[in-house]
Amino acid sequence: KNLINNKTMKFGKQFWIESLGKKWALNLKEILKSPYAEKLMKFIEKEYDTNSIKPSKGDIFKAFKLCPWDSVRIVILGHKPHSNVFGANGLAFGDSCSSTFSSPNLCRIMDCIEREYYDGFNLDFDHTLESWAKQGILLLNRQLTVKETDNGTHTKPWGKFISAVLNVLNEYKSGTIYILWGKENQKLAPYLEKNNHILKFDHPEDSYKDWHCPNFKEADKLLMDLHGETIKW
Repeated sequence: KNLINNKTMKFGKQFWIESLGKKWALNLKEILKSPYAEKLMKFIEKEYDTNSIKPSKGDIFKAFKLCPWDSVRIVILGHKPHSNVFGANGLAFGDSCSSTFSSPNLCRIMDCIEREYYDGFNLDFDHTLESWAKQGILLLNRQLTVKETDNGTHTKPWGKFISAVLNVLNEYKSGTIYILWGKENQKLAPYLEKNNHILKFDHPEDSYKDWHCPNFKEADKLLMDLHGETIKW
């Protein structure tokens, strides 16, 4: 076998194909080939070596692996992984620990789903939200990693990467349903609404009472019109 210079190839084509899946890597190739992507991953690697970072390193790109490019029908934007000891699993709002809730946001989401679809009682709710991802929902945080004692240091480094993801989706995946919760995410609406379906509501963390989000039913109606099917939430 030829010896490959590990230093130059570490975050090359093969790394991204394995991390994101082939189609995602292909559609994001412009940014992935850039010096920015190399710099980003070196920064993230160093952070894992020196700090307590969530989610686990193997779950950073889980949203893309569980929702391949060809499957994307809905994008739900989150802000950042929650930084509790348990919890963050690489999917926006998802929780890795099914026996406990380390995220109040997920509790509000579950309560809403139970009310909307299950008459207030559902023993089978998937706390990981992996079942959502496998149905074509890209659960995308706007930063894919976070320090356990978060001070915002990972927000800016991920900015260009997430912008690139949204840009390629906007360009090549018109007709996608975007669910934007909270004012920060809704600032993106003008860049997305020309080609796509935009659903908005308050962010679950801004809700101090029951969170009555209509977006799940609205997304189902759109999906039924577009594809003749709905999501099993």
